[in-house]
Amino acid sequence: MQLKYLKTFLVLNEKKSFTKAAEALGCAQSGVTTHIKLLENELGVRLFERIGKSVTLTGEGDRLLPFARRILSLSSEIKSLYKDAGRLTIGVMESAAGYLIEDILKEFSALYPNTEIFLKIPDYSRCIQMLCDGEIDAAIVLDTPIQNKSIQVLQKRKEQIILAASSTHALSGKHAITDEDFETYGILLPSPNCPYRRLFEEKLLSRGIRVKTALETDSVSVIKAISLCGTGLGLLPEFAVKKELIYHMLEKLNYKMDYPIYTQLLIHRDKWLSPDLKRFTEIAGRHLT
Repeated sequence: MQLKYLKTFLVLNEKKSFTKAAEALGCAQSGVTTHIKLLENELGVRLFERIGKSVTLTGEGDRLLPFARRILSLSSEIKSLYKDAGRLTIGVMESAAGYLIEDILKEFSALYPNTEIFLKIPDYSRCIQMLCDGEIDAAIVLDTPIQNKSIQVLQKRKEQIILAASSTHALSGKHAITDEDFETYGILLPSPNCPYRRLFEEKLLSRGIRVKTALETDSVSVIKAISLCGTGLGLLPEFAVKKELIYHMLEKLNYKMDYPIYTQLLIHRDKWLSPDLKRFTEIAGRHLT
């Protein structure tokens, strides 16, 4: 049973005329006649008495009336449910969660306040798997270029990884930092599966240097906070300490690190881009240019 037949049925009952019903529906009179005939054939009953120009409900038509109204009302509610509100689940690595996602969410929420955003903060190894398993709609990761046939990279931006120190630290302001300094002064490191930590340590190990670890944590915020105290050198993405560098609360050590680390906006290749997801990826993509 098609909804348009029920709508025609209700309009015809209201207008009591095939001609007036056709005008209200914006169709030919023959269209109204066809809809009513098809509905009557499907139900196996006569819904209207047609005596001259008079159109009135039969007993069977009168019984159908409240059901037709209820069905069309529910149909309208369902359309409103998906038109006015939605829900997205976004995976964000901790390194990006507090520093990149805020502006994206602020703009998205201002434009689409009825769409709920749920954030999940998995570790480096879980984010891609969650996309593949359909647990999240999109992901923002800080990693080497993602090469996975199931994953589509919508946007990526190269990030600078730095060593940040308090202005009171012994290495702050030093003209040149040597690899050997890292055997003397402790480094505040992210977790072992962090891609930029791995690149940092691999480079030093290739030169026979073993890093002195002052702290190991999954939290970029903790690394930044302890760096500010002057008790270690923080290995961090530069965007995480942008404000602290501007106000000279932290200093960027003169040590060259040029790693292939990118902030990347990801979805599954087979993921349907719902209107809400399309809006989110467009806004996030602009922030990552």
